[in-house]
Amino acid sequence: MVRSVKLEKLTGISSRLGAFVAERYPFALAAALEAFDAIAGASEPRDEAGIDALRPVFGRELTRRLRAHPVPPGLGETTPRTAAASRVEQAYAELVEACDGFLRRAAIEASLTADERREILRGMVLTRAIDNRLKAFFTGGEIKYGDAVFQGKGFRSLGQEAIYAAAIRLRRGAKYRGSDGRWNGDVIGPVIRDLGATLAMRPETDSVRMVLNAQMGKAGPPLGGKDLHIGDFEWGILPPAAPLATSTLTIAGMAMAFWRDGSGRLAISFIGEGGSSLGEWHEAINTCAVRRLPAIFCVENNQVALSTPVSDQSAVRVFADRAAGYGIPGITIDGTDPDQVAAAFTWAAERARAGRGPTLIELVAMRMCGHAHHDDMLYLGRDPQPSWEYPAVRESGYADRESYAYWAGRDPIPAYAGRLESEGIIRIGDLDRFKREAEAVVEKEARAVIDAPWPDASTAGEGVFANEQPRVHVEVLDPTVRLKPDTTYGNATYGDATYGGALLPAVDAGPPFDPKGRTLLEAVMLGVADALRADPRAFVFGEDVGGKYGNAFLLLRPLLKEFGDRIINAPLAEGAVLGMCVGAALAGQRPIAEMQFNDFVAAGFNQLVNNAAKVRYRWGGGVPMVVRMPWGGLRHAGPYHSQNTEPWFYRTAGLKIVVPSTPHDARGLMASAVADPDPVLYYEHIALYRDPRIKQALGEAPPEPIPIGRAALRRAGDDLAIVSYGAYVHVGMRVADRLANDGVQASVVDLRSLVPLDREALLAVARHCHKILIIHEDSRTGGIGESLAALIQEEAFEWLDAPVRIVGALDTPVPYSPPLEAFYLPDEDRIERAARLLLAY
Repeated sequence: MVRSVKLEKLTGISSRLGAFVAERYPFALAAALEAFDAIAGASEPRDEAGIDALRPVFGRELTRRLRAHPVPPGLGETTPRTAAASRVEQAYAELVEACDGFLRRAAIEASLTADERREILRGMVLTRAIDNRLKAFFTGGEIKYGDAVFQGKGFRSLGQEAIYAAAIRLRRGAKYRGSDGRWNGDVIGPVIRDLGATLAMRPETDSVRMVLNAQMGKAGPPLGGKDLHIGDFEWGILPPAAPLATSTLTIAGMAMAFWRDGSGRLAISFIGEGGSSLGEWHEAINTCAVRRLPAIFCVENNQVALSTPVSDQSAVRVFADRAAGYGIPGITIDGTDPDQVAAAFTWAAERARAGRGPTLIELVAMRMCGHAHHDDMLYLGRDPQPSWEYPAVRESGYADRESYAYWAGRDPIPAYAGRLESEGIIRIGDLDRFKREAEAVVEKEARAVIDAPWPDASTAGEGVFANEQPRVHVEVLDPTVRLKPDTTYGNATYGDATYGGALLPAVDAGPPFDPKGRTLLEAVMLGVADALRADPRAFVFGEDVGGKYGNAFLLLRPLLKEFGDRIINAPLAEGAVLGMCVGAALAGQRPIAEMQFNDFVAAGFNQLVNNAAKVRYRWGGGVPMVVRMPWGGLRHAGPYHSQNTEPWFYRTAGLKIVVPSTPHDARGLMASAVADPDPVLYYEHIALYRDPRIKQALGEAPPEPIPIGRAALRRAGDDLAIVSYGAYVHVGMRVADRLANDGVQASVVDLRSLVPLDREALLAVARHCHKILIIHEDSRTGGIGESLAALIQEEAFEWLDAPVRIVGALDTPVPYSPPLEAFYLPDEDRIERAARLLLAY
C-alpha cells in the first residue's frame, strides 16, 4: 500500500490529507501520502506560514511521483481530439490542485485567531437562543391579532449552527457600509437553515430583532409584514424567495455584476440538498462556472428535504461530486465543525477573488428539528419545548433514528466549546455565560416585538412599482367616484363625466411611414445601442447574442464591434438569463435580457413572476431590467415560436409591459424601459421587424423617451373605436381605412403599454365613440381584450351604445401551415365584418 509510512500511525495534517485524498481521489492515496512523507517527514508544521511553505514543494514532489509511471504508448484518443497522455496530465493537475487546496485550507484553519473563534462560538450560541425563542413564539400564544393567537410561520437551524463560521472572513459588517448607506461588501443568499450566516453578516442586536420580527409579521424590518423570510440587503443579506432555488440565480447575477465592475466582491449561495435538485440551481452554478464568476455555492446536506431522504433526492455518492460536471472544484466537509467551515469558505473566497471562479462546498450535518415549527410533531414524534439540548426522537417520528442518534453526538456548540476550552481560548463556565447573555439579548428583543405595532393595513397597497400612489380598493359604482365633475387626460380636459360625450385625446400618428426609413428591427437595435452608449452599466445577456452572431435575427450584429464585451452569450437557460439579470440589476447594473423567442420565457417563468415582480414589494429592492421578447404570429412559425405570452404577465403585479408597433415608438420606448426603475417586458413583434410598410425616418441622436403608460390615438373618429396593440394596430388602421370609404370614421387606439395601462385614454375614447372593438392576435379566452372589455363596461357603461366587442384568435395553439395559421388568426375581413355589425347594433 504505502511503503514509507504506516496508515495507522498517521496523525495531524498527514492523516487529514490522507482522508481527503481517499474521499476525492482514492487511487492516488499511496502517491499522495508518500509525497507528503518525503517532504514533511516527522516534523509537520502547525502554523499558516509553515503549511503554506509546504504547498509548492509538495506539488512538485507529487507531480514527480505521478509522472514516474509513464502513459503506455499506442493508446487511442480518450475522446475525439484528446490524446491519452493529455488526459492523464489533466488528471494529475487536478489532483495536485486539489491537494494544494486542502493544504491551503489547513493553513487557514491554523490562522484563525482566538477572537474569531470566540465570535464563532458566541454566534452559534446566539443562533440557538433565537431559534428557541422563535419556537416559543409559535407555541406560547404571546401575540394576538384581534382575539386570535398569531403564531407566525418560521424555521430553525438546529444542528446547523456552525454555518456562522462561513462568513467569518467575508467582507461583512459596518466596515463595508459606505457613508451614503450603500453596501460595498459581499452578499449572501441564505435559505431557511442559515440564520447563523445571517447573524454573522451583521453581528448586531438589530439582526436579532429583525429575525424575530420576520416570523411575527410586525411593522418594521425585515419586510414590513409582507413576507415571513429574513434578510437585510443593506448589510449584504439577500432575503430568500420561493421556490427555494429562486434566489440562487439572483446570487449568480450579483456575481456577474461584481465580475463586470471589478470590485472584488463575492456572492455566496446557500441551499439544502433538496433544493439543489431544482433546475434553477443547476443553471446558476453552470453559468457561474462558464464565466468564472466570483461566487461560492454551498449545498447543506442535512439528510432530509422536508421529509424526502437523500436516497430519493439524488443518486450521487456525495453532492460535491456534482462539481466535476461543472468543471469546478468541489469539497465535502463536516458541517458541524466550525473551523473546517471557516477554512472552506475562506479558501473558496480567495479563489473567487483571484478570478478562478466558483467552488461547490458540501456541508454534511443533520436537521435536528422539523422542517418548520409545525413539523416538529411529525419529525420528532412530539412537539418539544425549546431547549439548549437536542430533543429525543420518538418511534412515531419520521426522522431516521439511527442518523439522528449519530448527529446528536456531534452538537457543534458543546463540541466546539470543549475544543476552545482545551486550547485555552475560553475558560470553563464561559459557555454557560454566553448562553445567559444570548438569552438576555434575545428576550429583550422579543419583548420589543411583542409590544411593536402591526403594520398599517394600507401598506399592503404600497411598493409594487417605484414612485406610484398606493393601490386601494375602488367601488366604481359609488357616485362620488363614477360621476366626477371633470377628468383630465394629460394636461387637457377631455370632457365632463355626464351622459354626454367626452373629448378624444390628441392624435399621435407618429412620424410618417417612409420607404427609405428604418425598420422596426433596426429601431430596436438603435434603442439598445443608445442604452449601451449612454450608460456603462448597461449590458445585453441572452442566448446567441454575442460572439460573431448577434441574435437569432441578427438584430445585434451591427453592435458587436463596438460593444462585443457587453453583449454576453448565456448558456441555453432562460431561467439563468432572467434570474441573473435580476441579481445584476440589484447590484447596480442595467441589464437587457433577451428571450430568443418570447415563447421560451416559459422556461424562466418563475424568475419573472416570483422574483423580479416581487422584489420591490417584498423588501424594497429595485430591479431595473429590460426583457426583450420577440413575439407574434403572422409568419408561419408554429406553436413554439408564435405565441402571445403577454397575458401570462399582465396580471402579475410588479411587471411593466410595453408593446411598440412602429420603429419610432420602439426606439423611444426602449429608452424609457432601460431608464425605468422596475422590470419592463419589451415585446417586439417579429412580423413587423422587416415590414417595409412601416418604415420610419429616425435621427442619429437618441430620441426623447416615450413615457411608459401612455397610449397613442393613431387616428380620430366619432363612430367607432378600434383598440389594439402590436402588429394588429396596423390591421386596425387598414380596417379603419376600409370603413372610411363608406363614410364611417373610426378612432384607432395603439395602447403601446399594457402595464401600466392608459386607462384615461381608453375610457375617454370609449365615452366619445360609444362603440368599442378590441382586436388582437392572441386567443380570445383569457386575452388582454377581455380585461379591457371588463374595464370599459364597468367604468363607462352609461356611455356605451353596444356591447364591447372582442375579436381574437382561436382558442388553440398557434398552427404552423399557412392555411391553418390564416384560419387561426383574425384577418381583416373578419375584423371589418365585426366592425360593421357593431356599427349596426
